[in-house]
Amino acid sequence: MKYRTVSWYDDFQCIGGSCEDSCCENWEIDLDEASLKHYMKQRGSFGKRLRDNTRVKDRQFILNGTRCPFLNEENLCDIYIELGEECLCETCTNFPRHIEEFEDLKEVSLTMSCPEVSRIMLEKKQQMTFCCREGADSEYGLKHMKPVHSLAFWKRKHTNKLDKPLFEVLFSVREYFFGILQDREKPVKYRAAEVLLSAYELQELIDAGQYEQLRQRFVRNALPVKYSNRTAEKKTWMKQLLNMFEGLENIKEDWKELLQGGMEILSDEDNCQSYESACGEFEDYYREKEYEFEHILVYYIFNYFLGASYDHDALTKVKFAVVSYLVILELDTALWLKQEKSFTYENQVRIAHAYSKEVEHSYNNFESLQLVMSAHPLLDMEHIMVGLLS
Repeated sequence: MKYRTVSWYDDFQCIGGSCEDSCCENWEIDLDEASLKHYMKQRGSFGKRLRDNTRVKDRQFILNGTRCPFLNEENLCDIYIELGEECLCETCTNFPRHIEEFEDLKEVSLTMSCPEVSRIMLEKKQQMTFCCREGADSEYGLKHMKPVHSLAFWKRKHTNKLDKPLFEVLFSVREYFFGILQDREKPVKYRAAEVLLSAYELQELIDAGQYEQLRQRFVRNALPVKYSNRTAEKKTWMKQLLNMFEGLENIKEDWKELLQGGMEILSDEDNCQSYESACGEFEDYYREKEYEFEHILVYYIFNYFLGASYDHDALTKVKFAVVSYLVILELDTALWLKQEKSFTYENQVRIAHAYSKEVEHSYNNFESLQLVMSAHPLLDMEHIMVGLLS
């Protein structure tokens, strides 16, 4: 089996009790069958504790409030301490890893829902690169892990079958997208717009089954300098977009606070000039660190784009990446204003991490967003382009 990972994959190590947002809080912990059986066979006082804190029928631990019952006062795992690392369940072993499988290839990424991953990714100034080599799950810190390629299940009957000819084309297209997104001669928003326009063309060809035309059709799209005089429209759209996110399941309180901060700068419906000035000023303020937004876009394209090889919905994957960038940028701008026009690297880590935790690690939120991106008129090409370029 071949494995493709981001080049800094091995830089990650769990920081355990030092983490500011433990992955052992705020989530249900699903147990794989093998781990559940192993836990239920344990003897002595710890075996009793395992049985007392497990809903066997649901294959879940019984949370202590919002915390895993085996997360001790030092924010360390008692299962790890008592039974050893090899006895952690699949969920706990694999997090914060995300995997997509394409026959003899596995693409393994680290998700920004872990603050330490966000920290490592966002601090790097160089372009994000990827490496591929032969290997085994154990070399990448994995237990058996099901790939996530069930997006857009509503669009057509989902057969969970790889369309190999489409995969081969999409792999090349993704490299093309990476090239656009990492072209630092242009502002990030223009790069994102070019990829979005290309994805729209791409989807038309996929829907028509014209795979043979996909490779040669792509050229750099000419964009207008600006969607002029549409700031009011952008502001209204951003408010509707954040309202949409407010309607999702709330995973952590910090996310709710960040969303409310974003809504504050959108609340004055008449004062579009101050909103436009704030957006422009933050863009200038943060220009030297635009590589952080570049990384965010590349991250979401790497994680999800090739999933279209299963469901044929490439455009939704690209919309997801672009909208993720826009929401994070909007929350960045709001926090910068709240902090009297100051914004730090740790602020960016906080927002990118909170966003990822909200949308990537709640099944309901993730699937709801994919459905909205696929079908809702609020997230059609025109609205997103206004959000990018106004």
